[in-house]
Amino acid sequence: MGAPTRFTRTGKRMSGNLMIYGSYGYTGELVVREAVRRGMHPIIAGRDGKKLKPLADEFGLESRAFAVADAKANLEDVAVVLNCAGPFSTTARAFVDACIGERVHYVDITGEIPVFQFCHAQDARAVGAGIVLCPGAGFDIVPTDSLAAALKSRMPDATRIDLAFSFGTKPSIGTAMTILESAASGGLVRRNHRLVSVPNAWRIRRIPFPGGARWGVSIPWGDVFTAGVSTGVPDGLVYCALPLALGLAMRLTNFMRGLFAVPSVHRALDRLARQCFAGGPDAGARDIQRTEFWAQAANLPGTTVTMKMSAPNVYAMTADTALAIADRCLTDPGPGGYRTPSMLMGSAFFLQRPGFEVSYA
Repeated sequence: MGAPTRFTRTGKRMSGNLMIYGSYGYTGELVVREAVRRGMHPIIAGRDGKKLKPLADEFGLESRAFAVADAKANLEDVAVVLNCAGPFSTTARAFVDACIGERVHYVDITGEIPVFQFCHAQDARAVGAGIVLCPGAGFDIVPTDSLAAALKSRMPDATRIDLAFSFGTKPSIGTAMTILESAASGGLVRRNHRLVSVPNAWRIRRIPFPGGARWGVSIPWGDVFTAGVSTGVPDGLVYCALPLALGLAMRLTNFMRGLFAVPSVHRALDRLARQCFAGGPDAGARDIQRTEFWAQAANLPGTTVTMKMSAPNVYAMTADTALAIADRCLTDPGPGGYRTPSMLMGSAFFLQRPGFEVSYA
């Protein structure tokens, strides 16, 4: 049976096809396998046709090999693009432009602030095209964005929301590169609705995660920007659970940040990341690993509201939430424009996902 015929709010005839780009990467393949398990029949895509072929043959899926610069020519019968090819600073812009031109919804799993800023700046174009732009549909930023939105609903007068997460697993190459690129740019916090540059590891504190207190180090993760968009709360920052020694070492790198921009140094770091973080956890590890989150809102009088959350492995979670968001765009996207996950799916989205456990304080 072919894909059902649909129409955008601007009247363009569309199919119900989902395209997953970056399908042969670690996370992309997980997303494809989960999509097939759910009975979906996506088009899989990426730059390398040879790498697409085994997955296409295994599941009988259509595959398309193309560079992101050629995205527009490959979207004619596509309703939603789910981009899993990072670093997204090199893939998102071309895809977003192509999706707006072809009136195709765009979803990705980025955690990169420049990508969120770019997509947010395309809101008016997306509204005009009647399509949704929803970057950050995975581990970053779905859980923390949902927590921030839930805290805002519990404390409408909040002036600050701080967020923290603990991976609970080895990062993939894409995640490791995002961390390295963030370190090269220095830290960021949200202050009076603006992003303000601060040194790496600007704040270090003990975070009371569900499984116990751990050291948290402030990092320029995507939620620094998106939580402000989702909630309108002026101030906030994001912590990542890291060993104290590593956090202190990150502070020492501040005087070397300029070296990250040197091409030879950047290439060396890229090689190091690929050697140290080749692949990700296997299926057995994904089944037992847990990711943990902490979020706290505060108002001017100093009252606080805290939420904690335990969730599945970051990669299993990403496959689940990204496909749920892509499916919403296929079936009931609502008005066009830029949306964070909580804006599109509601602040209770995480409560509807399997394996999430939430507590309030």
